[in-house]
Amino acid sequence: MATTLDKPQAAPAQPEGTIVAGLPMPRFERIQVEPISGACGAEISGVDLRQPLDDETLAEVMKAFEHFLVIVFRDQDLTVDQHKAFSDLFGERMELPQAPTYGEHSDMQEVRREAHEPSNVVPSFEYFHTDSPFLAQPPKCIVMRALEVPRYGGDTAFSNGYLVYESLSDGLKTLLDGLEVVYSGKDIWARNEKLPPEKRLRLRESHGFGEHELENVHPAVRVHPATGRKALYATTAYFRHFVGWNEADSWALLNHLQSLAQYLHFQCRVKWKKDTVIVWDNRFLLHRGVHDFTMERRHLCRTTVRGERPLGPNSARV
Repeated sequence: MATTLDKPQAAPAQPEGTIVAGLPMPRFERIQVEPISGACGAEISGVDLRQPLDDETLAEVMKAFEHFLVIVFRDQDLTVDQHKAFSDLFGERMELPQAPTYGEHSDMQEVRREAHEPSNVVPSFEYFHTDSPFLAQPPKCIVMRALEVPRYGGDTAFSNGYLVYESLSDGLKTLLDGLEVVYSGKDIWARNEKLPPEKRLRLRESHGFGEHELENVHPAVRVHPATGRKALYATTAYFRHFVGWNEADSWALLNHLQSLAQYLHFQCRVKWKKDTVIVWDNRFLLHRGVHDFTMERRHLCRTTVRGERPLGPNSARV
């Protein structure tokens, strides 16, 4: 049976030619969709994630996910099994070698900062990034739920990688279309151990990944396997260098690209509330936590959905 809450009224028709997230605004009949910004993100209401979704509602949720890249559901008091069941609609759950697991669930992760802990305990990078690009098949998306959050602050911000790429000059697009990036997570534990205890990240202590699985080469520009739309896929997290470039030249270019993702007109920002569920596309969206709170606990749990091997502009389409 249908899984929506009291069936919402269809969203009012958008004016002809309305553009949001870089494309014409889709129509939705089964769910209510409120864009968060003109760049990306939308809040969805009229859906109860504790129950299986009917086919029509699921199709509209997936349409919103593809268009807005990050979708937000409020007041979803899910059990672990319900969280996993909703996540499975997006694909296969995967483990991560570096992210702390959530309790006894090896296929879930947690992001936790206790009230007395400094912000650096959470592997929250200073700049916008994608998760685990060093894997051969980096995550497709993350399904994250708020367990306990600060009264103020602690948001997550997102930047649309499609819009960043589309803003570039033709010459820079041509250069990046031919570049590949070496991403590596091999040394994060060794580097962490060298830090003073108060400056160490909270990392997973052990994992079943081989060392050869922790470094891969991916295109600097990622292409959506179905639509062919291009997005920037070069960020500082786990970045080593562009293939054929030395580190100095690589970082000079990367720092310029990273600065573009900071522009507010590519971004949205989501305020966490207890039982908020956020799903974001890790392939074409950049994200970062905002640690602008003190003396309060922030505890989130998540599943990670396996993605395809990144396709570049010169890859064969599938």
